[in-house]
Amino acid sequence: MNDEPGGALSDVASPGADAVQPVPSAARSLVASINGIAVGTLTADNDIWAFTYLPAWRERADSYALSPALPLQQETCRDGSTRRSVQWYFDNLLPEEGQRTLLARDAAIRNEADAFALLAHYGAESAGSVTLYPPGAAEQNAIHERRLTDEALQARIDALPRVPLTHDALKRMSLAGAQHKLAVVLRGGELFEPAGHTPSTHILKPNHQDTDDYPHSVINEWFVMMLAAKLQLDVPAVHRRYVPSPVYLVDRFDREARAGAWQRLHTIDACQLLDLARTFKYEQGSVEQLAAIAERCRNQASARARLFSWLVFNVLAGNSDAHLKNLSFLVSHDGIQLAPFYDLLSVAAYGTPSYQKSDWPGRAAFAWDILGARHYADFDRALMLAAADVLGIARKTAERLLDALVGNIAKAAGDVYAQAEDANAALLARDPRLAAPLGGELTCLRVIRHTIIADMVRRLQK
Repeated sequence: MNDEPGGALSDVASPGADAVQPVPSAARSLVASINGIAVGTLTADNDIWAFTYLPAWRERADSYALSPALPLQQETCRDGSTRRSVQWYFDNLLPEEGQRTLLARDAAIRNEADAFALLAHYGAESAGSVTLYPPGAAEQNAIHERRLTDEALQARIDALPRVPLTHDALKRMSLAGAQHKLAVVLRGGELFEPAGHTPSTHILKPNHQDTDDYPHSVINEWFVMMLAAKLQLDVPAVHRRYVPSPVYLVDRFDREARAGAWQRLHTIDACQLLDLARTFKYEQGSVEQLAAIAERCRNQASARARLFSWLVFNVLAGNSDAHLKNLSFLVSHDGIQLAPFYDLLSVAAYGTPSYQKSDWPGRAAFAWDILGARHYADFDRALMLAAADVLGIARKTAERLLDALVGNIAKAAGDVYAQAEDANAALLARDPRLAAPLGGELTCLRVIRHTIIADMVRRLQK
């Protein structure tokens, strides 16, 4: 469904003699691999990280650099004392905040700040295409999986936040982000956990653990993603499931079926694209940064238009957490392409009187300033068109893109809401115990429709 990262990455090759680079005994090292093909060696010595591409990878006709900050070259990419491009790239593969703490504890890693140790433990399945394993240890090439029953999944959800969702998984896995999530295979309506070389095909998330401040996050994200699809934004397919706790499932856009097998597509997030540490995902966000991002893409005009629509949609839907790690890019020998959008939900809905808060709209802040404006009460049509100008979009094109979203979002939201009601009727017929949670979920959707979207349409329309 997306551009392929080169021609022959479906070959499964065990790392040969090239895979293990001689490193000092005090240094730690890991081999980076994509679809079973060794790409290079990652080392850390006295907290100085370095990455060296293997000759066999560099010489491939379909090779590419892992990121712009790690150029495809014979020389080793080595971190300095202040600019740490290697460490930042690989650290961005790991979870953030409390998720990192949980994974470190579960792996008996005493120092959660030891990103290299976390990568060594959880590198078999990380964000994107790169897998990591120790030198001399052949990557597991076997394809197999284990069914994940609703009962087993519910037990893991019940154990949160004491232990991570991945605790009993067959494969040690690490997914970037701050929320609890699990990489799974969804096939024929059943869930499976991947093992060995098997790539996951979906990301699963239960409701946010902070149910006081972020209730019903599953239906919220499902609704906003479905709404984005209805408005022709490029987003992956999403699903919801009740075990009986609700879980959200999203198709992985960094996976592709080829010749009857799933392959990993190489992706990077905006922090990796811009050579930033994950801690700058909010601070470095700006319209000017979006323009810089578009300039790095193969089709700059398309990227500008899509990024503008993404920005406007986030304003209309109240997605106040639209930081730089929520933008990703597909990387191949042919260049860099903006990936489908993800992690779209109405965070601002939780700041309304319906949830005993008074943030909306005056104190409801976006993830970063939009040309000097930070709060939703300060966002208007003129500001959005000014943002389009900074992005290099012609005024008539900007007005067309803006009006396509502003003029259609209310009806689209009503259509998706009706779809949720129809699905709920079938769910209740199977399990009447879901009546209370489903009722609370619909309340959340009504807040998004009638408070957030209705207000922002008034502010952004002609």
